Amino acid sequence: MKTQPLRSEKNCLNCGTEVPERYCTHCGQENTVQHESFGHLAGHVVADIVHYDSQFLTTFKYLIIRPGFLTKEYWAGRRVRYVNPIKLYVFISFVFFLFFAILTHTPEQPAKKKVKAPKKEGVVDLSAMNTAYNSVAQFDSLQAALPPSKRLTGVEYRWQRRIAALKEGGKTADDVIIEMFSHNLPKIMFLLMPLFALMVKWTHRKRKLVYTDHAIFTIHIHSFLFIILFVGLVLRFFVHDDLPLDLAYWGGFFYLVFALKSAYQQGFLKSFVKGALLFFGYIFFAMLVFMGFIFAVLSV
Repeated sequence: MKTQPLRSEKNCLNCGTEVPERYCTHCGQENTVQHESFGHLAGHVVADIVHYDSQFLTTFKYLIIRPGFLTKEYWAGRRVRYVNPIKLYVFISFVFFLFFAILTHTPEQPAKKKVKAPKKEGVVDLSAMNTAYNSVAQFDSLQAALPPSKRLTGVEYRWQRRIAALKEGGKTADDVIIEMFSHNLPKIMFLLMPLFALMVKWTHRKRKLVYTDHAIFTIHIHSFLFIILFVGLVLRFFVHDDLPLDLAYWGGFFYLVFALKSAYQQGFLKSFVKGALLFFGYIFFAMLVFMGFIFAVLSV
């Protein structure tokens, strides 16, 4: 690409520092004439895009085929040739959550047959009542038909009434749970990632690494996890079977094991044990966090 001519003045227009050659030694700005031609400006844009594409493809390739490699490169200070871990995560997670919302959206189900209010006081099937009402009006009607001692109260009352509100429009209980999960997944991941980094630090507490080092490892792991789950979701959408998604979970597990082995320079057996602890511990805490979100949403 043709370079812009240099300014005759040697002061940097950005910071005022004296510029001995083409680039300012203080801020790095090029000391060229102020008015660029359209061709030169377009050339800069193309060069930046090509550079980013090349950088992204290199990063993406190593993220997929060499677990733990990008983390080691970052720890070693070799960072310019790869996309910044946070930028990588933001881009991949954005694509994943976008398609997750699309692929998990299901058409509304026809409303189930309404349950009649009990004719005799005290004769009611509470288990059926907790799953059969499809609107707030129906819930209130069934509650009013019960004697005061049988009516729901407190948190359980708010939960059941909230579910009834979410089910209006013919949605099933499964639809409601999936919808709440889809809407809250980015928030759940926001809480889980720092927690996972803490778990990795705890399982490698003898290593002379700070928390942020483990956080970089966590970001790379989650970036790959979003990719493999995205593939699993797409395949499940077309084959109408949960097997691709199940395989994606196990693929994420073994990727974690090999990433631990590579990044932390330890044997396969030790990596497998630590990977199992991290994987199942992660699932346990994910369930707790999700239930906490459900509790918070339904208690409003």
